[in-house]
Amino acid sequence: MSVRLFLCLFFCSGGSTVSNGQLTQIAQGSDVSLNCLSSSGQARWEVPPLSTPMRVNLGQTEYLLIKDFQQQSEGQYVCNNKTTKLELKCASTNDETVLFRASQGDSLFLFCKGLSSSSLMATWSWRPHHSDHSTHLGQNSALFGNRLSLSLSNKDNDFSLTISPTAWNDSGRYECQLKPKTRTVFELVVVRGTLTGLLLKLKFCLSEHLNLLNFLSVSSTVHTDRQQLTEGDNVTLQCEVSHELQSVRLYWINTETQQNFSNPLQLRNVMMGQRNWACAAFHSSKLKALIPLTLNISQTLSATARSPTPTPQYLPTDESKRTNSPEDLRTTPSSQEVRQQDFILLCVCTGFFFILTVLIGAACWRKRIKERMESSTRVREVTYAEVKFKQRSETPDVTSPECGLPLNSNNAPAEEKDVIYASVKSM
Repeated sequence: MSVRLFLCLFFCSGGSTVSNGQLTQIAQGSDVSLNCLSSSGQARWEVPPLSTPMRVNLGQTEYLLIKDFQQQSEGQYVCNNKTTKLELKCASTNDETVLFRASQGDSLFLFCKGLSSSSLMATWSWRPHHSDHSTHLGQNSALFGNRLSLSLSNKDNDFSLTISPTAWNDSGRYECQLKPKTRTVFELVVVRGTLTGLLLKLKFCLSEHLNLLNFLSVSSTVHTDRQQLTEGDNVTLQCEVSHELQSVRLYWINTETQQNFSNPLQLRNVMMGQRNWACAAFHSSKLKALIPLTLNISQTLSATARSPTPTPQYLPTDESKRTNSPEDLRTTPSSQEVRQQDFILLCVCTGFFFILTVLIGAACWRKRIKERMESSTRVREVTYAEVKFKQRSETPDVTSPECGLPLNSNNAPAEEKDVIYASVKSM
């Protein structure tokens, strides 16, 4: 065995835990989390020239996340006389690593390599978090389509696996068995951010004042990057993970102000300055993921003078509780603004139910008019009766003008007339 191979095996025998002032071996494609505490609140990591880590300042701590560790990330990282030297690992060791990736746009590289003068054999298996059964992975596995790249016969004994891009269902436990005795495990947790609620003003009004949330459902869940918003809208940011791990905390960070909020986060009267957000996942007080999300906010246009920009508000939901770490900063609205908003909401609710009452009254009035028209055109039932009888009339006596004697005697015949009696009765 050569001296170079012996030295590489010596360094690779150590763990991948970051320690102060010591050389630490990091597997290619893994993530490194560093944090530096400063009593003055001005902690600042000094990084190698080619390294481009993600930075987050929360309170008096600056968190550093080196995602997908590569050769350009090697070097010394210094903060307040705290020095950490990072280098690429030469070969796989018997360790376990937890990796966080975004559900869209991220890629995954799982390092599996052996150091030997002879050819080695390796097998890959994957057990999804929602299943108890493992699946053996081969070249271009059908479960991943063309997103998976893997070579099980390599002259360099490099059997690393690549998945690009990652998806929500890729979550699970990946294991590389490098024969005869090296076993490396990677646990993948997928993170995604969603935006819930398109008409939260009405929802808030119904739920707070009238308790009729089940009467009207106006919420929806969409990917944040695809949602178009307007200034003054109310939205809720929700950060989700594919698998719940112990000691995992999720926060929303405004990357412009460096403020952090508990998850989920409700934004009322969203503003143009609230475009850029990041879902931060902390595992055992270490920053493990920082998934950026951008809100597409458009300005409200008016032909007249533009109204003043509404004040942003951050409202925690019932599940949002203040935690000890990291420090939670909030923007609290004034009591006058709260009263004004309550008055506006009450007006909206009153107008809504006024319109509803008018519509119901119009429907009842129309129904009544229709019934009257139907009754006027209804066919009437008529009963007609006809009675015919004869009437006998006697001729009156005519007295002679000369002597006062009647001209006709009582023996003269009487006249008979036909009389018709009719009666009409309508129903």
